[in-house]
Amino acid sequence: MKKKTKWIIITVVVVVVGFWGARLVDKALTPAIGLLEIDGVISQSMEYLETIKEYEDDDQVKAVIIRLDSPGGRVGPSQEIYGALGRLKQTKPVIASLASLGASGAYYIACAADTIFALPGTVTGSIGVVMEFIDVSEGLQKLGVKGQSITSGKMKDAGTPFRPMKDDEYAYFKSLAADIHEQFVEAVSFSRSIPESKVREYSDGRVFSGKQALALGLIDKLGGFDESLEDAKQRAGLTGRVRIVRPKKNVSLLESMKQLIASYSPLPLGQSIGIGHGRLIRIEYSMP
Repeated sequence: MKKKTKWIIITVVVVVVGFWGARLVDKALTPAIGLLEIDGVISQSMEYLETIKEYEDDDQVKAVIIRLDSPGGRVGPSQEIYGALGRLKQTKPVIASLASLGASGAYYIACAADTIFALPGTVTGSIGVVMEFIDVSEGLQKLGVKGQSITSGKMKDAGTPFRPMKDDEYAYFKSLAADIHEQFVEAVSFSRSIPESKVREYSDGRVFSGKQALALGLIDKLGGFDESLEDAKQRAGLTGRVRIVRPKKNVSLLESMKQLIASYSPLPLGQSIGIGHGRLIRIEYSMP
């Protein structure tokens, strides 16, 4: 009886190991398409840069799709991701797929791709820069509070919320915004092969539908993720079945428990209701 049990255990182990080995072999032989998902406001770039580098170094990843559903975000991260994708494009096809929203900084990133797909109703474009300041001086004056700054230069506290902005400070920030905006226009012109003069005609921050963007040359084709996948396969010279790979995330036990609890909760854990987070100064490629 013991001998029979032993052989059953051995048989089960062999079957499991064989099945697992077969899966590993199948995985090794099936080409992959890397997926980079950018959702929400773009506030940092490191996570995306690491993923792009992983895909660049992975020989099994034959092409990369950037799935964007974002209103844009900070200037620096948008430019960093754009640059990293431009370098990746030199060795592997890069396809951008715009979901419901791919505007401003998100559109800036999409311009690095070989092909940009958008749905007919996708909101895209918004080629522009927004700089926002808060002036609370009148409110503080009513409370009997007065702000005061000691600076090493007259522009060091430009944009402070404790006093109205001076004319020369306004001109200074206007010039800064114009320079950053010009960088955006140049990137679109270079990436989309559109004359800068033409880009400037619709680079006043306005948004377009996917259908309008196609007519203007801001995107290449109308379609969703499936169409972008087929384009990626074609550009990479792939036929048949492919794997879609996402960046690996090391999730802690605590995080796993939180995700499990959150799956039964009507609201995501840590989400506050009716509480906003404001910044005194906002310089972004972002929809206002």
